[in-house]
Amino acid sequence: MPDDDVFATYKDLGVSVHPLPASEVRRRGDRMRRRRTALATVGIVAAVGVLVATPLALVAGGDDSSRPIDPAAPSTVEWRTTVPDDFPLASGMPDGAERSADYAQQVVGPCGGPGFTAEGALDTEDVIWTDGVEASEQRALAVYADDTAAAAALDDVREQLGACEEPSERGDSIAAAEQPSDLGEESFVFVNEWYAAGEPTGEAHVNQLVRVGNAVLYDNANFGGAGDPAVVDLTVAQTREDSAYAVSSMCVFAADPCSEPPAEPGTTEDAPSIPAGFALDAGLAPDGDSQAVGPSADGDGVDLSSMCDTLSSTWPAAPVDRLAYALSGPESLRVRELATYPSPERAAGVLAGVQDAVAACTAAGGTSDGATAWTELEPDGAPPDSVTFAQYQSDGGIGGVVYQLTRVGPAVLATSWAAEWSMRTLEPGVADLTAENAPVVEQMVAAFGD
Repeated sequence: MPDDDVFATYKDLGVSVHPLPASEVRRRGDRMRRRRTALATVGIVAAVGVLVATPLALVAGGDDSSRPIDPAAPSTVEWRTTVPDDFPLASGMPDGAERSADYAQQVVGPCGGPGFTAEGALDTEDVIWTDGVEASEQRALAVYADDTAAAAALDDVREQLGACEEPSERGDSIAAAEQPSDLGEESFVFVNEWYAAGEPTGEAHVNQLVRVGNAVLYDNANFGGAGDPAVVDLTVAQTREDSAYAVSSMCVFAADPCSEPPAEPGTTEDAPSIPAGFALDAGLAPDGDSQAVGPSADGDGVDLSSMCDTLSSTWPAAPVDRLAYALSGPESLRVRELATYPSPERAAGVLAGVQDAVAACTAAGGTSDGATAWTELEPDGAPPDSVTFAQYQSDGGIGGVVYQLTRVGPAVLATSWAAEWSMRTLEPGVADLTAENAPVVEQMVAAFGD
């Protein structure tokens, strides 16, 4: 089969934690179900089931055993041997991910083993994202001579897990655990967790390998809070969802390939944009002691990662359009970010993803030294489809951030207010934040429906 471009005509914690309470587990399950429903509605297919039909053998009857072979019997497979130029390798990854022509291994394999090397691949491509501090994600695609070679590459990593030893009580070591996965024709997911002197550090890497035909897709990302099973489950699920469109597009590498790749979710001609003149700064005018930046489409938005690592990749999650505004004062910083998505269902999925991460974060209670804590709040008058939460100093100190995200139709408004918060002032603070957001939410209702 020719290697022409089949995509041309189709067109984005270091925290030690405790187990979640039963109420949080139930709430998290409800949210994950809503999120999966929302993502499915916009066409994100999390697993590709590639069925290769095998005709039944022809059995001669009577005395005639020389019946000719069915001319429709399958011929030798002509495997695709290169990565299509428009393969959506970066789909679902954060903005700023850089694509390169060759795979460059970034992380070790199970328990520090060789990992996925892509040795023997005929063609590879690589995408890497980093925040420049500590968070990173990588996705690579490796194409082999045939499905047997691709399966062997997956088996090699799986066998490394089988050779793992218990974490050492001296120095640094890595433990690995396999996670359930049923993607593509076959898949293998594991989490590497780092130990120091036999004790878990909370730092970990999720690794996901998916094979379809003669190709292997490899995702990895670092995260913190690995001592909480809920954080691990959430990270594995997030990796699966982020890679869903790339996985579904691997059908072009199957022995019986798809005639055309699936349409990318959310690429609609009438995707909602933010109306000109939208007053994102309503009610937050600068005075003599403050300075405003924006509103602008390229301004810095709300950063959720200061809460905990579970939130690092949940926002803004590849919006169609965005607008940001910031107002800084001597002892405070208010930030607003409005993002629109291809559909209300996709926007609901983004908000649900943030809610899942907040639940996992707040269930932890705080850092191991007890200084920083997180909590989810329910202020009076908060919009019905919203989540409010805060970071604060639990030892009586001052300083923290309150957050609120609200969805209206296909749009989500994220707001943050960093100030000298204390445990005593958090509740009145989020009440003020809710009131400040009201004029913007009213505009959202007018622009995007209720």
